[in-house]
Amino acid sequence: MSIQEYDDNCPGCRPAIIDLQTKQVLPDDSPIMVSMLKIWAETSLQERKAYHRVMCLNSRDAIDVYLVRLVIKRLETAQAQA
Repeated sequence: MSIQEYDDNCPGCRPAIIDLQTKQVLPDDSPIMVSMLKIWAETSLQERKAYHRVMCLNSRDAIDVYLVRLVIKRLETAQAQA
């Protein structure tokens, strides 16, 4: 795993949700994570790379931020429906 470069096979290169009560990352089979991972699987490579640059490398590039906002909006919608 490298923080400098996005890797589709890296489990740390995708969104995660932390349970605020247990302070633990939710398992992939929790209803919210199932819906989130479904949306994540539908993102383009360009969106995933932008997400990584913003979240891990603190990119403030306008295109990166725009793409991440689109992804986050889809993730929030999926979370609200779970």
